[in-house]
Amino acid sequence: MKKIKIAFASDHAGYELKKQIFDYVREKGYEVEDLGPFNSTESVSYATFGKKLGKHLQDKKADIGIAFCGTGLGISYALNRFKGVRAARITNVNDAYLAKLHNNANVIAMSGRFTTFEEAKKMVDEYFETEYEGGRHQSRIDELDEI
Repeated sequence: MKKIKIAFASDHAGYELKKQIFDYVREKGYEVEDLGPFNSTESVSYATFGKKLGKHLQDKKADIGIAFCGTGLGISYALNRFKGVRAARITNVNDAYLAKLHNNANVIAMSGRFTTFEEAKKMVDEYFETEYEGGRHQSRIDELDEI
């Protein structure tokens, strides 16, 4: 069985939560890669790191991504510009569940400013534990890549 590879990216506002969730996911035994940034003191663009993660996924260098910025919105916008990337900005466990169940999101994006580490762990766990339902949802996902 292939081990899932997870790539992480953030801007400066999501840096601390990214670091915490990166360690949490690595401790669970997943193969992880941090695409940056690598320090929190310098202001960086969510667009830059969202594009870096989007390209990484598009090139099949990782199976899924976990992204962070101040709200989770900006980085998800950058990610969703890449064909084959379905980034869901999630704010609670139900969002994580439905992002995977119905949309087969291959990236979850969270707020570094408004999400606690405990909340983020619960959302990540729910995302990993949920299986994509397929069926009627697949044609909608396929339609996205036609745009």
